[in-house]
Amino acid sequence: MIGGPDDAAGLHLSVRSGPDRVTITLAGELDRLTAPPLADLLSRTMDGRASHVEINMARVGFMDAGGLRVLLNAYRLGAERGVTVRLHRAQPPVVWMLRAMDAGMLLGDRGEARRATVSDRDRRADERDRRADDRDRRADERDQRADEREEQADDRERLAHERDRLLAERHRRVREHERWEDIREDLANIRDREHGDPDS
Repeated sequence: MIGGPDDAAGLHLSVRSGPDRVTITLAGELDRLTAPPLADLLSRTMDGRASHVEINMARVGFMDAGGLRVLLNAYRLGAERGVTVRLHRAQPPVVWMLRAMDAGMLLGDRGEARRATVSDRDRRADERDRRADDRDRRADERDQRADEREEQADDRERLAHERDRLLAERHRRVREHERWEDIREDLANIRDREHGDPDS
């Protein structure tokens, strides 16, 4: 027991044990200064002999974050060891604090468990959506790279056609030039014959 009977700032603990249930009754203030003995008691209670731990909070008029931390740690430890930890008869300020801190599961609020389950489902759904988005993005990137390869192949084919066209045009011009050279040469020969070129 912490503090004397008249010490309002202290925390008084009493324990009653049954076959599978331990009831801890608190009186006073549960804060960071008075919580350590309760933490020790709760840790010893989680030895597997009791499957339920009830904490009577009817006479707790004040609780701070340090006290809440001890209760939450006990709840988590109980969950690991198969022990149910519940608060009973908590005063309105304590209830308000528990629910404001999303710790309503200490009161047995099923809504908290449901919200936690829904939140987990939402997180898993978000993760699945994220993985699906990643797969879609990678597929889009692959399609884009395939399209780029096709465009590059088309560009190479167009360049090859243009090169062939230019070569054919050059050959045509060369042949045309040669034809005109032949015509000029024929004309020159005709003129020479007409003018009586002595060398003809």
